[in-house]
Amino acid sequence: MPDRQALQAAGGDLLKRIDQAMGKVDWESFLALSRLLATVRRTFLVGAGRSGLVARSFGMRLMHAGLTAFIPGETVTPAAEAGDLIVAVSCTGETGYTDYIARRARQLGAKVAVITANPASPLASEADTLVHIPVEADDIVIRAAVFEHAASLCLDAVFNVLAEKLKLDQAAFRRRHANLE
Repeated sequence: MPDRQALQAAGGDLLKRIDQAMGKVDWESFLALSRLLATVRRTFLVGAGRSGLVARSFGMRLMHAGLTAFIPGETVTPAAEAGDLIVAVSCTGETGYTDYIARRARQLGAKVAVITANPASPLASEADTLVHIPVEADDIVIRAAVFEHAASLCLDAVFNVLAEKLKLDQAAFRRRHANLE
């Protein structure tokens, strides 16, 4: 069983790696994403595993900002069409489900934004807007963890910019926040 010092060192290593990735992020691509989000009719957010949790979390933030957001596969998700946006989150850019949704959305005329650590991936090739989060680690578990945390932080920054642009006040935020919990 790991001791306190080993856990503290592992946590410190992750924070250092996340900070390094955040320092290399192309913030202009996130700014382009924030502009795009404010112009589309509806946004669909997709990812698998922990990247899917990041996508869902961002979908919740979009709803808080008063934007229409859906998660593909949920029973209340409508059909996608031209004028919609798919935001696909995948560290490797090779996740079959996420890639399929992006390709299908493109066939339906929707725009596709991809957030990935692998700009040469099949998923990245589907992107109208490519957001690259540069993460380097030989260990895929560490690489994915750093990607997911950095993506979450970057997308919260996008929400903050959107909230300011859309003049989201605290009363409007509270009205949209879940209250059946």
